[in-house]
Amino acid sequence: MSNSTDKLSTASRAMIAGAIIGGTASAARQWKGHQENTIETNEMVATVVKDSLKAGLAGGAATYVADKMAGRPLLSMLTVVSTGAVGLYLMDQYTGKKNNEQ
Repeated sequence: MSNSTDKLSTASRAMIAGAIIGGTASAARQWKGHQENTIETNEMVATVVKDSLKAGLAGGAATYVADKMAGRPLLSMLTVVSTGAVGLYLMDQYTGKKNNEQ
């Protein structure tokens, strides 16, 4: 008999969903450059994997913290919103840095 359950935690599901959504968005963004031969396949795959990991970790972390504050709905909401804002800020900084390099 095993003590493990077949259910994933909320944070694990959010991490998986975030990774899928982040990876899909990154692949869509990178695909045009790949079609125009400005981005090589290896570079595209590496970027998609990095973006998937970032999105998955951000989504999982936000959900984990919000889940721990389950009795405090205002703090849970502020945690999710602030994590999303930080994620967008970091993505803007990253894309701004990439644009300055070109």
